[in-house]
Formats: sequence, C-alpha cells, structure tokens
Amino acid sequence: MRVTKFALAVLTACFTLNASAEMTAAQYKKWAHADNNSIYAAYITGTINAFGWANGDLVSRKQPQLFCPPETLAIGNQTVYPLLDAFFAKHPGISDDFPIGLAILRSLQGAYPC
Repeated sequence: MRVTKFALAVLTACFTLNASAEMTAAQYKKWAHADNNSIYAAYITGTINAFGWANGDLVSRKQPQLFCPPETLAIGNQTVYPLLDAFFAKHPGISDDFPIGLAILRSLQGAYPC
C-alpha cells in the first residue's frame, strides 16, 4: 500500500511540474475579449489589482512607482485590453508563451510613464 501511495505521489508531482498558473499571450489573444466573466478576465483583473497594490505600497514608502496613471483614472480590464492589444500589435514577434502579467506591466508603463 505504501508503494502505491508513493508511486501515485510521484506521478502526480510529474504532472504538476509542467503546470503553469501564468496566463500567456496566446491565451489572452484567444480568450480575453470573448467573455468578461471568464477565468482569463479574472486573471487580468487580479493582475491589475496587484499592480495597484504594489504602486500604493511604493507610494507609502516614498519610492518610485511602477507606472503613474492620472489619479482620477480607475484602471480595469476595459482600460487594459486596448493597451495590451496595442502592445502586441507593436511587438508582433513576441512568443505565444510571453507572460501576460509582464505584458500588462509594460503596457501600463508605456501608457502612464512616471
């Protein structure tokens, strides 16, 4: 019984080593505009929120922000989608496995430099 459990654990570990929680450029291009209630839209929302929290923390510590949007601008998916679309149009050679989180950050930095 112990050998079976060990073998199952090893097999599970092998499959999870290749799993990735990072959304890719290919996934964004395929799904992001299709359904605002999708897991992909939620992923983008979470990434935007994380960058907002990071910026807030940097401001509180009097350090440079990652990007500097106008104070009155609420950044959400509908703000970021056009920025991402422009980012990918401007960089057509980016690989399909490019992390969407990094693409969001670079898009926001390009649109709202400090």
